[in-house]
Amino acid sequence: MQKKTQTRLFHFLIFMHMKWHKIPSAALTSSAAIQLLRIDGKAFCLVNDHGEWYATSAKCPHAGANLGEGWCEQGQLVCPYHRHHFDLSIGKGAPGQYNAVRVYPLEWRDNELYIQLPQSLWQKCLSLLK
Repeated sequence: MQKKTQTRLFHFLIFMHMKWHKIPSAALTSSAAIQLLRIDGKAFCLVNDHGEWYATSAKCPHAGANLGEGWCEQGQLVCPYHRHHFDLSIGKGAPGQYNAVRVYPLEWRDNELYIQLPQSLWQKCLSLLK
């Protein structure tokens, strides 16, 4: 039991710090419905589905496909390899898939879009040294 608690604490310290980042304005004016972006070393998909913005993990959990090469159908992100569907709002896969993509929070501030991404403890320590 002690080891399991220590492991959970380690994962919390390493992966649970979240940080807000401004999305480049060029991404917001792009005509592409899905864009693969990288901010602070973290890749993600920025999706514009009929004027609504979403952010998801960059890789499909099924086979690791680049979701930036996928497309949108009825509020779902579709993987280009095996056609797995993921709800853009919550990341949940279609019934029977038993998987999901991570969905990142987005927030508008003064007409600029921000995304909240995980920051490792290592990145946090480095940022404190700057």
